[in-house]
Amino acid sequence: MSTQETTIYSSEQWSNWLEQLANKDYVFVDDFIPDQLYQQVQSYFQQLIDESEFSKAAIGTDQQRQIESSVRGDFIYWLDKQSDDEIINLFDLFDETLLNLRQQMFLSVSDYEFHFALYPPQTRYEKHIDQFQGKKNRVLSMLIYLNEEWEPGDGGELKIYGPGDDTTLFEPIAKRMVMFKSDTLEHEVLLTQTSRKSITGWLLHQPATIGKLI
Repeated sequence: MSTQETTIYSSEQWSNWLEQLANKDYVFVDDFIPDQLYQQVQSYFQQLIDESEFSKAAIGTDQQRQIESSVRGDFIYWLDKQSDDEIINLFDLFDETLLNLRQQMFLSVSDYEFHFALYPPQTRYEKHIDQFQGKKNRVLSMLIYLNEEWEPGDGGELKIYGPGDDTTLFEPIAKRMVMFKSDTLEHEVLLTQTSRKSITGWLLHQPATIGKLI
């Protein structure tokens, strides 16, 4: 852990969640982020918006990166444990997640990378998978939603595609966490009618590198 010795959740809670992940390739947990930390994250998110720190997200890797707003409409800000100390406890939660994945699922995950994501109204992210050809570093995708006033009809749901015609829809309500296998589950962000905020990231085989994949 980076700054704390205690954990937010017990090993029993993690065991139940990770058993669901193992059985279904995805899991969701409501009220995943504690109230005090949630408020810190919301405040910092807004500060970054006010300071124009978000950048238009691209698709592809390295020299092949392209901005395609019709495919992906979000703006992002990459989080860094060294510089984003206003939300250091959020990194503790990431560390706790990483530790339990190693200990309980015996996954070879050694690092993570996360960013804030902001979808303006009338944007989406078309169906895709969180892996790139020749880049197999991402093991699990993880999202924590920050939308306090989300209501049915606001859009922006996460749609996960399972075997055959099986699909699962997750409403992006505040404090909900969704985790799923990066290399097997196709998914999309449906068209949002209102601003949609999240923490989005990946648990990795190898340490994250500078100039992260989008």
